[in-house]
Amino acid sequence: MKLALLTLLLCSGSVVVMAQGGSNYSSIGFGDIRRSAGALYDGMAGTSIAMPNDHGINLVNPALLGMSPFTRLQAGYRFNQQHITQGGQSTSQNNGELDGLLVLFAVDTAHGFGFSLGVVPYSSVDYLVQRELQTNVDGTTLKGRSRQSGTGGTSSINFGISGRLGNLYGGLSMQSLFGVITLADEITIDGYRERLQTSTAYDVRGFLFKAGAYYKLSSSFSLGGYVSAGANGSMNTVYRASSSIAGVTTPYYDSVVATTGPTQLPISVGIGASYRVGRALYGIDIDVSDHSNVAVNPRSNVTFGRSLRASIGMSVNASQYAASFWERWGFRAGAGYQQMYYTYNGANVDEVFGSAGFDFPLGASATVDAALQGGLRSPQGNGLSESFLRVTVTVSIGETWFRPFARD
Repeated sequence: MKLALLTLLLCSGSVVVMAQGGSNYSSIGFGDIRRSAGALYDGMAGTSIAMPNDHGINLVNPALLGMSPFTRLQAGYRFNQQHITQGGQSTSQNNGELDGLLVLFAVDTAHGFGFSLGVVPYSSVDYLVQRELQTNVDGTTLKGRSRQSGTGGTSSINFGISGRLGNLYGGLSMQSLFGVITLADEITIDGYRERLQTSTAYDVRGFLFKAGAYYKLSSSFSLGGYVSAGANGSMNTVYRASSSIAGVTTPYYDSVVATTGPTQLPISVGIGASYRVGRALYGIDIDVSDHSNVAVNPRSNVTFGRSLRASIGMSVNASQYAASFWERWGFRAGAGYQQMYYTYNGANVDEVFGSAGFDFPLGASATVDAALQGGLRSPQGNGLSESFLRVTVTVSIGETWFRPFARD
């Protein structure tokens, strides 16, 4: 009977009163999907499809992997700060995570031949929410709370390769997805000692394949594009529900159900263009992704569909051996818009953001990059909105492993 009361209370009306940890929208589907890695491209609002760089490792368009003259090792960290508002109430939350570990081998820059290998985050789930609950049972008002949390995400082992034929660069990459997304809920009722704990864990595995191209129309103007798709992935789902008495570690009720099934992985297409003026490079990206048949974490108030992302960015490259101190700095800036891959309570969720960043060379081939992104994510109309700041710091170390050789 008490277990039934807990369930009834969970289904009653509720309001978000506390949140910390990460984005509340990361509780949907795959969570927050990470399109690229590294502060260099974060500083340009992610604009990267036709934006070559001599020290960046480009995960969006593998055709640009052979642009660096050095073999590079890249590692970074990303910090996220959110301020959440809903129904006149607000709170702040934050989290941080490693931003991947990548290595790029620049085998032959004359032929644009390079390949990369690394582990990067594909999606992130991190939130903690407490809701105050209230319902009436047989004339008695019951009050309680639901503490909901989500952790984990999906990681990706990336392998990419690129080459050049004249002014046309091409590249292929493969992403091996793995990881567990765990969503949990703990319900308590004032006046009762019982706790109901439920959790759902999604173990997602699969492969995404990407083909990219980059073409230099002139010394100033370039075009780029990519397409990404994969066969159905696998998903192992474990549901668990247990009840226990406060202060007792062993639950008196514990049930586990495991299922296995497929899930379609997203299909993505993107195009971009860039224009160079002196040390400055200006670019634009447009991406479309289809998540319509993704089966990860289905919810009654959420519908998966297509996402649209557009961004503009600019980069002023560092001049490593310039006499002026400021000329040895590189600078980035950008702005973007994204319609998320889901609707929430029937409304599209949009994100607008801007960014700025810089890099400074440490010697001939080592570079420190930093970027700051800020923006707002909210549904069209009233609902839960999040303003955010994202700080990314990346260290890239390079060495000349492959030296040019004479050609006929």
